[in-house]
Amino acid sequence: MKILKLLTLGIILLTQNINFAVAKPSKDHKIRFIAVGDTGTGGDIQYAVAKAIKEKCAKDGCDFALILGDNIYNDGVKDVNDPQFISKFEKPYKDLDFKFYLTLGNHDYRGNVQAEIDYSKKSKKWVMPARVYNFNKGNIDFFSIDTNDPTTAQANRVSEDVSKSKAKWKVVFGHHPRYTNGVYKNATGNLAMLIDKATCNKADIYLCGHEHTKQHLKKVCNVDYLVVGTGAGLRKVGVASNSLFAKSSYGFSWFEVDEKNMRFQLLDDKGKVEYEYTRKK
Repeated sequence: MKILKLLTLGIILLTQNINFAVAKPSKDHKIRFIAVGDTGTGGDIQYAVAKAIKEKCAKDGCDFALILGDNIYNDGVKDVNDPQFISKFEKPYKDLDFKFYLTLGNHDYRGNVQAEIDYSKKSKKWVMPARVYNFNKGNIDFFSIDTNDPTTAQANRVSEDVSKSKAKWKVVFGHHPRYTNGVYKNATGNLAMLIDKATCNKADIYLCGHEHTKQHLKKVCNVDYLVVGTGAGLRKVGVASNSLFAKSSYGFSWFEVDEKNMRFQLLDDKGKVEYEYTRKK
């Protein structure tokens, strides 16, 4: 009996040691996570950003990640057994021992969207239970929206879900920006309607990719707008009157959230902090 207990304890300690090598456990009731989009190329830059994420998480802690669309370039996947899931997700992030919550991008829509949803049942890391879904982590409610299909029905559903949330913090994430000073334009029509109904005077922040840039844009209806589409590619970005930060550099964002503060950093692919901001309650 003693031998069995010792073996069980050894397995637990071994598992903990593996986890600790990747990320520090949170003992201070803070939620820490990564957010980055436009990742799934399987190329050198994706691996470089993944390495920088690993080092940041080992230093400061990470509980999970948000992937902000364009999960598999260039044309999504064919089916749930598509080898691109391995080459463009599992292998690049093999050293990151936490869940990845994904939303759909326009490149994912070139392939089999349902296969990306169904892959959640095969992978230990990949989490996308539906095109539109929400989940909770501590004092934060997260809402994934499908910006590729901005219907009134989706907008009404998400608006109701966010409005009903009793969480201290509310984070909405999708692929396309509401506001941007990159190569694309600000959202209009149904897309603008969807994002506004999901966020305006309800959510604290809207996270997205699509633009291969990093942008923090000034609040509109009390929402911060953060673009981080720099997980594997770059495009030019401009600076306008609503810009708080704008840069074209590979990298990711890291968040640390407690009861009173939502702090985020933008980091490059070497792990250097380029920008930091704190939203207070």
